[in-house]
Amino acid sequence: MGKAILLCGFMGSGKTTVGRLLAKKLFARFIDTDEYIEQQQKMSIPNIFREKGEQYFRALEHVALQNAVEDSGPLTAVVATGGGMMMDPDNIRTAQENGCTIIYLSTDFEICYERVCKSNRPLVMQHTKEELRALYEARHKVYSGICTTQMYNHQRPDTVVDNIISVVNPLSIQKL
Repeated sequence: MGKAILLCGFMGSGKTTVGRLLAKKLFARFIDTDEYIEQQQKMSIPNIFREKGEQYFRALEHVALQNAVEDSGPLTAVVATGGGMMMDPDNIRTAQENGCTIIYLSTDFEICYERVCKSNRPLVMQHTKEELRALYEARHKVYSGICTTQMYNHQRPDTVVDNIISVVNPLSIQKL
C-alpha cells in the first residue's frame, strides 16, 4: 500500500479510536494530527486557540498533514485528522496529490454531540448545540464530496476497522 489513509469526520465521530485499531491491524504508523500539534507546540488545542487563534491552529494543521502524508514511507500511515482539517482546500489538495485514501467516518450528529458536549474543545465551548448541528451539516457535505469511501460508524470500532480494511485492501485483512 504505502499511501496514507486519512480518517475524516466531525469531532466525536471516532477517528482516533478507529484509527488506532486500524493502524494496529495494518501494522502501520498512527498519527493523530491534534496530538501531533499539541506535542509540537507543547500546549493543548484549547490553549492554542485561546492564545494564538484559530487561524494559527489551522496553519499548524496544514503542516501536520503535510508531514504525515509525505513521511508515510513504504508502510501505510493511518492519520486521524482534526474535524475541521478537511474543510481547507489546501489540505484536500495535499491529500489528493499524495495519493491518500480518505475515509469519512460518518456518525450521527447526536452521537458526536453526546461524546463531545462536556469537553473543552474550542468549538464546543464557543457554540450552541444548534450552531454545532449547522457546522456538522456543512462539514458533512464537504466530507461526503471528498472522501474515497464513506463508512458509517455506528458499530463496534473493530467492526468498522474490518469494514475499512475490506474496502481499502480486501486481501490484507489481518486477525490479530
